[in-house]
Amino acid sequence: MTIYSPSRISAFDGCKLQYKYGYIDEIPSDTEAIETFRGSMVHKALEEFYALVKSGAIRPLDWLLGTYKETWEKNYPENIKIVKKTISAEDYCAKGRQALIDYYEKYTPFNQTKIVDTERLLGFKVARGDTDYSFHGKLDRLDWNDKESIFEIHDYKVTNTLMTQEHADTDWQLGLYHIAIKEKWPDVKKVKLVWHSLLFNKEIVSFRTEEQLSDLKERLVDKILEIESCTEYPPQKSILCNWCDYQNRCPLWKHPKAMEELPVNEYKKDPGVKLVERYAEFENEKSALKSKISEIEKEQERIAEAAIEFAEKMKVSVIDGPAAQLKVDIKEEVKAPTKTEDPKSWAALRSLLMKEGKYEEVSTVNNNMLNYRLRTWPKELLEKIKKFLRRQVSKTVKLVKK
Repeated sequence: MTIYSPSRISAFDGCKLQYKYGYIDEIPSDTEAIETFRGSMVHKALEEFYALVKSGAIRPLDWLLGTYKETWEKNYPENIKIVKKTISAEDYCAKGRQALIDYYEKYTPFNQTKIVDTERLLGFKVARGDTDYSFHGKLDRLDWNDKESIFEIHDYKVTNTLMTQEHADTDWQLGLYHIAIKEKWPDVKKVKLVWHSLLFNKEIVSFRTEEQLSDLKERLVDKILEIESCTEYPPQKSILCNWCDYQNRCPLWKHPKAMEELPVNEYKKDPGVKLVERYAEFENEKSALKSKISEIEKEQERIAEAAIEFAEKMKVSVIDGPAAQLKVDIKEEVKAPTKTEDPKSWAALRSLLMKEGKYEEVSTVNNNMLNYRLRTWPKELLEKIKKFLRRQVSKTVKLVKK
């Protein structure tokens, strides 16, 4: 039985191929992004600090910063990945250090709550029918607020993006931790979810209702079922690719990353580079021809307008020329309203045709509609229409700019 976690589900939603590499093939990552490393070191320093707070020992700020520095130096990997070349490792370290200073000064003397645990591993199960789905996750810190008689789940964010209140109110990770806490302490009436956006020195708070927790469980099972029924794992290109650990093996990045390592003279000789250059040459020629064709078509349109005017004036339908003729056909046509141009009329006509039992006679089946609906239709219907469908391998080439 697979045990799911926030990171596992996030990986699937972010890029299915990355999910396959990490969780199915279990390929170890080649590198670690410095943003990830900095976050881990800040977390580690706060974990050690709060472990002492739990025992009643409040260490000074210098101790926290010294722990952070020592942890950074001891664990800094040789193959760390720094995407933003204008920012040094020292800059990243210094920003993490400042975040700890701001945090320490904000929460001194650290007596707001009682520390229950740090880096606590939580697990629970969600049932649907006869099946239980296992889930676990590690929360950064769990506090007991004896003044309000509520638990507080704290999460440290060491990212350059400031979490919004809307994001916090819909975030499912801490919501799942809320569910796990309620299972361990059923008498708990309320749980406070707290995010510390450390680089901004800002605290974001949210709560969940019973209805929201119930809905979250259902969505969690739906997501797990989607993951378990997945058979294809295409790569998904996004800005997050820059921080992916598997760029060197990903089909979207394998060749470009290999080319980055080559000197200019070897780069020019690469067969793949030559193919792109030749393809681009033809694309440029096509672009020039398209521009010329566009000019010709515009001139033809002007001539056609003049021909129509001539035919109406002379009351003829054929205009003679030295080697050809122009046939001018002028007739009224019925044109239905489009959904884009006139949605109200389109909807009214559609309703009328359906009421009269004629809609199917003017509707159509096409690939776009099927590909969209196949993701949402029930399995029973998919089995019925399977015999009408065929799989086809599509091979296309498109020139894109870097």
